[in-house]
Amino acid sequence: MIRTAILMMALGASASGLTLSEAVEFALANRGDVAAARESLESSHWTGRAASTWFLPQVSAVLAYQKNEDVSGIVIPGVGELRTGTTYQSQYGLTASVPLLVPQAITGSSLAGLSRDMAELSLVSTNIQAVQQVIASFYGVLLSEMMLDVTTEALDISREGYRLALERYAAGTISRFELLQNQVAYENRKPDSIAAAAGLENARAALAVAIGTRCEGFVAVQGDLTDPFPLPTPETLEEAREIMMANSPSLATAEILRNLGDAGVRHAAAAFGPTIAFQTSLMYQGGADELGDLDGDSYRRNLTHSLSVSIPVVRGISDYSSYRGARADRMASLAQADDLARYAELVLVQAWNRLAEARQVVTAAEATVELAGEALSIAIVSYEAGLITRLEMDQAFLAHTQARTNYASALYAMKTAEAGLAAAMGVLTLGEE
Repeated sequence: MIRTAILMMALGASASGLTLSEAVEFALANRGDVAAARESLESSHWTGRAASTWFLPQVSAVLAYQKNEDVSGIVIPGVGELRTGTTYQSQYGLTASVPLLVPQAITGSSLAGLSRDMAELSLVSTNIQAVQQVIASFYGVLLSEMMLDVTTEALDISREGYRLALERYAAGTISRFELLQNQVAYENRKPDSIAAAAGLENARAALAVAIGTRCEGFVAVQGDLTDPFPLPTPETLEEAREIMMANSPSLATAEILRNLGDAGVRHAAAAFGPTIAFQTSLMYQGGADELGDLDGDSYRRNLTHSLSVSIPVVRGISDYSSYRGARADRMASLAQADDLARYAELVLVQAWNRLAEARQVVTAAEATVELAGEALSIAIVSYEAGLITRLEMDQAFLAHTQARTNYASALYAMKTAEAGLAAAMGVLTLGEE
């Protein structure tokens, strides 16, 4: 029911629109990359279970029939041929093998467990990336809506100015040149309005794809760029670094890579260890010259037990080469893990600086909007009083529009920077999966 309601809102059935948390929840339930990562985790879980049950007995049922075309025998002079075999032979029964010590199976179970841990981290990383994309698309729609409002308002003001200019020109109070200035100002704002409308449609299509629906589906959103980010932000870079150390999937992946390298070496070295297994077989064997002669009396029980110890002595250079390759892979894994940890630190610092810059830009852009609005009010009054020209008033309109556009872009940059910092720390989770 919850998912159905979210889907209806995603398709525009809700007048209030989709909230950010609802968009994230819907995306985590419907995106293909998240579903693929979830299934990969499920696969690694069962692979790990299979590897960890190496010690369980293996039981097989046997049923076999055999026909000998050339039955062996002994020729005795004066007597003839004495057959030592039968034409038809059959056997049935059970065999069981219990592994007591299999070094490579033990180390293989450890490798499977690390692979499962890696799959879990991959799912976490995929979820974080999905949430980050949804946030960027969600705020992209809000940015496009704000840009459309700005361009629409500018177009309406220019249209009204052109209408008044027509009345004044008809009354003979302004020249033809000034009328053309008003008309040009009005026409110049039409492309911006058209582009803003197209941008909004593109942003809605991008959000639809980001949450896991078709791009032609209309997605209405609920919110504003001025709303606070739904996750808390640390006060200092050191605090952000501590959060990253405890939650970052990249750092956890680096640690697993180190463990995988060591486990791979142990798995390769286990090829030199002894293998111990216990085997038992309960078979009933029978033979006859004619197939129809096989009956219950033809079969004899054969029960055997064995304990085997297999110690590899010389198996060419295969095991040695595998061992040396595993050691080289361990060095590669350690290098990759170090790079991954350093890159995670770099991403955190860049995200922190990007957010600090975005906040400063927002503060400056907000102040500029207030100044541009005050300047526009003065320009309108001055133009009506005949103190400035139409060109000067149009410049004030352009400055105000540009200030509002810059402010909207700054808000979007700040929201995406906040999401980027949360992703770098490994805590970008919204909604319920």
